[in-house]
Amino acid sequence: MQIPSSYQTGYKEALLIDPDLAKTYIQHTLIGDPDADALINGLAGIDEKQQGVFIRAGMDLDEEKLRDAPQVVREFFEKIGTPPAWFDPDSVYPGCRGFQAYSDLFLTSFVVDIIVQGFTTLISQSFFTTGRLTDYGVRRLKQNILHLLEIMLPGGLERHGEGWKLSVRLRLVHAQVRRHLLASEEWDHEAHGMPISAAHMALASCNFSGMLLRSATRIGARLNDEERDSFMQIWRYTAHLMGVPDALMFSNETEACEIYRVGYTCEPPPGLEAIAMANSVIASAPYVIGIEDEKERDNLSGFGYRLSRTLIGDELADQLMFPKSRISRTGTLAYLRLRRRIQDILNILLWWRPGHRTKNFMALLNVSTLEEEKISYRLPDKLHADEAKPW
Repeated sequence: MQIPSSYQTGYKEALLIDPDLAKTYIQHTLIGDPDADALINGLAGIDEKQQGVFIRAGMDLDEEKLRDAPQVVREFFEKIGTPPAWFDPDSVYPGCRGFQAYSDLFLTSFVVDIIVQGFTTLISQSFFTTGRLTDYGVRRLKQNILHLLEIMLPGGLERHGEGWKLSVRLRLVHAQVRRHLLASEEWDHEAHGMPISAAHMALASCNFSGMLLRSATRIGARLNDEERDSFMQIWRYTAHLMGVPDALMFSNETEACEIYRVGYTCEPPPGLEAIAMANSVIASAPYVIGIEDEKERDNLSGFGYRLSRTLIGDELADQLMFPKSRISRTGTLAYLRLRRRIQDILNILLWWRPGHRTKNFMALLNVSTLEEEKISYRLPDKLHADEAKPW
């Protein structure tokens, strides 16, 4: 089996954990997304505005406009429009309820733990090369938050739901960026394998599902078994929409965390790109929230670094060159859980008042609003963000 050089050391370690899963993961570092890549190649040469028209027609099931689209576009949306047999649309409601009850905690973990850890893998190479996060960090984070919120809304993953459309849109954007990277001289295929590979999409889906669920629990989220299972089914279907192959698809929380553990072991230690991307996430957070005062931004960034260090651990935080902290990790987590427990008790005692949970969720919707321009179905026309037209 061909093993990209960057993965060789980690692969040997992962073989000691689960040899079959490690082999499957490495095999998929060489694979992109055949269906989405075929669609993108089929649109090549077509005016970028018309590309957006065809994609929107597929999203909206506009048969009239789809008739003029390339056959591969019609085939893609026809195939993805039918949910897999294992997905039950009614199963999402407990997960939606659990997420909305603790949406602020999920978002906190999402930013300072899950996205940070995600960028310590080789996927940081793709994002760093495009400049999409370092140059446009605020907009990128807002898009990530918006996607998370939309799939967690009841009906969000139905065929006409915004969560469904945003998931497929991300898949097509990844395919377009992959095409740009492969055509450039900036990607080392022998060292890194396929850019935005099937392995990385699987790893990200496991991180955003099982690992996010466990991280939010650490800082105070209290979901029951039904809500946890439902949360995982929401992300399982989302992963399917985003092109994760069956060979690396999880069915529950335990499987997702195990795939993440083995896949992450295969990954090389974080390099300069990972350091830049992880620090950019923390630095962008105050701007996403809309804090204008420089001192307040610095204070929030400082808290973000401390909490991130608590969640990802000192070893990884040191590798990412995060500031040192004198506050104990145990004390930080205990404080956060206690504060949230007190809030939960107050919600019960003051049930007749509008709860902070509703306010938190509405605040997140405001945070995720893209003020300058709504998300479109245009694709990035250039590899580098500073050269590409808005999309």
